[in-house]
Amino acid sequence: MDLTLFLLFLKIGITCFGGGYGMMSMIFDEGAKRVGLTINEFTDMAALELVCPGPIALNSSTYIGYIKGGVSGSIFATLGLILPTVTVSILTIIFMKKFSESRIVRGLFRGITPACGGLLIYTSITLMLSIFFGTESIHEIHELIFTRETITLLILFVSALILQFRFKIDPIVLTLIGAATGLVFLH
Repeated sequence: MDLTLFLLFLKIGITCFGGGYGMMSMIFDEGAKRVGLTINEFTDMAALELVCPGPIALNSSTYIGYIKGGVSGSIFATLGLILPTVTVSILTIIFMKKFSESRIVRGLFRGITPACGGLLIYTSITLMLSIFFGTESIHEIHELIFTRETITLLILFVSALILQFRFKIDPIVLTLIGAATGLVFLH
């Protein structure tokens, strides 16, 4: 399992751009295929990301490595993820001037940026479906019944969006409000 986790996160570290959020879609898809990551485990990981300090992708690799392979799994998964980043960072430092002036590199990043945005939206929709409806597919929503809990979750979601966009409330405060709401209304 350690080698599988190492190779899984090595692949993610090599092929994903855009930071941790940009990697979330691939982490879920590849994690489900390679190590049996479930939507519930992924959702728990995403929730923990909100309250844990540190880089999202690094925390994700450590968490998934631990739940799928114990302490050694977390070490191998984390090493697999950081190896490409450390290598690219060292090469970037060595060749900084050449990379920053390259039209090819600038073009690559101009194309990667919107692709990462699309992956973020996909991941957000997948998480939303799982959190609110306990489903992975938008096609299953029409069959669902809205419960008191689902309505409370939707109200909390919309309230957090409004508070963030309109009033720029600190995300930590919104996370704490969500936790308090869960304790009071969703236990």
